[in-house]
Amino acid sequence: MQITEQWILAHAPSPAVAEDGRGISAADRFLSRCRTEDARTFWGTCAGSARNPYYVSVDWSLGEPTYSCSCASRHFPCKHALALMFDILGDKPFDVEPPPAYVLRVRARETRERERAAQRLEKARRYDAAVKQKKLERQLAALDKAGRLSDQLLTDGLAALPAQTLERMAAELGNCDLPAARDVFERVALLDRQRGGAQQMLRALRTLRALTGRARKFLAEQLSSESYSLEDPLLFEALGGVWNNDEMREIGLYRKSARLVQLSFDVAYDEAKRACVERGFWMELSRGDLVQTLSIHPSRGIQYVGTDDSCFTLVEVPVLYESPVPPCPRVWWEDCATVPLTGDDYTAVLQRAESVADAVRRARPRLADALLTDTVPTLLRAGSLGTVGNELVLEDGRGGRIVLRDRAADGAERATVRRLTAPPGTGAVFGLLFLDGGRLCLHPYSLITAERILRLQF
Repeated sequence: MQITEQWILAHAPSPAVAEDGRGISAADRFLSRCRTEDARTFWGTCAGSARNPYYVSVDWSLGEPTYSCSCASRHFPCKHALALMFDILGDKPFDVEPPPAYVLRVRARETRERERAAQRLEKARRYDAAVKQKKLERQLAALDKAGRLSDQLLTDGLAALPAQTLERMAAELGNCDLPAARDVFERVALLDRQRGGAQQMLRALRTLRALTGRARKFLAEQLSSESYSLEDPLLFEALGGVWNNDEMREIGLYRKSARLVQLSFDVAYDEAKRACVERGFWMELSRGDLVQTLSIHPSRGIQYVGTDDSCFTLVEVPVLYESPVPPCPRVWWEDCATVPLTGDDYTAVLQRAESVADAVRRARPRLADALLTDTVPTLLRAGSLGTVGNELVLEDGRGGRIVLRDRAADGAERATVRRLTAPPGTGAVFGLLFLDGGRLCLHPYSLITAERILRLQF
């Protein structure tokens, strides 16, 4: 295994832990260093704060590196494992020996875990072909019916169909495990009852037509498939697909040692879904991209489930699973550790802020896709804040400007523009880009400076 300094830093849980490992290596605190003849397994004993030295190993014999250390650190890999890798990088002498028992035990434990994961994956893939075919045929029939209704709505208008017909169609789609199509019909029925705006209604009907058209082809392909399809992950989720953690590991839809900073958190009641929706928007510092956590709790059972909340610390996640649906992928994890945010973390967030021109260029094709959400989460540079006419306008310091406006669809409880009474100064603004009457606007959610994140929602 040929490692580089960039490789070590990329696998470190944080820059601080990496620097601690570099310091241990520079101080030459390893009492012994050994490796196998094929140079795929390295181990040693390292002097530390405990009475006895720590037993450290890094093993590439199974492909991806397996780390172990007898210290009590909650970081993974710990500073001692990183120090061992810095020793490897520095070409320090290693004795060639067979691996000791503790290295073999770690390797055996990792082998068993991978075998169990493979067995779970194989079990998840076993699917009764007859049941699968019956379900897909039922879904295709429901989509055909939904497609005819959507065409009728677009040609004849809402007056051609009573709200009860739309609600019955939504219930049928829900019984067929077609949540996205069900939600659109529920939303159309809700807009009809509330006399919703023409723009919102047109967007919903456009989404419905695009969904029913593309879903037929997708479902036909699934009839002959025995595994999850990644050719259209958006449709996979929209048609009731559930991502399996073991399979996501197999196809690479995960990250190791992710570091997350929450930029915003909000809770709202979705009347169409009859559910409480909790959203958290985060920046993953290692790559600098925006991701989101999403929890949907049906209103009937919300008192029996745990809910999310705002997070004001750095979240370190050993394994982060990521849905491949743009523009802001949904992520989740099984366990994590939290540490206080530092000035370096805020600086890392600010360095990823975009100019208005770059953000608009990235957002427009996303907003043009009828199946994607009608917002694009964005972190913009904040140079100054002022008014043009009656509009509040953000300037990014490079001449780019964008109007700040509350989304009507978000409701009064998410209105934030009125809270921006002072310029953000040197920093960034996080919010959602959206189209309002053909004009691209930003709904601000939070302000980020070098010292803090000021949330306008929660």
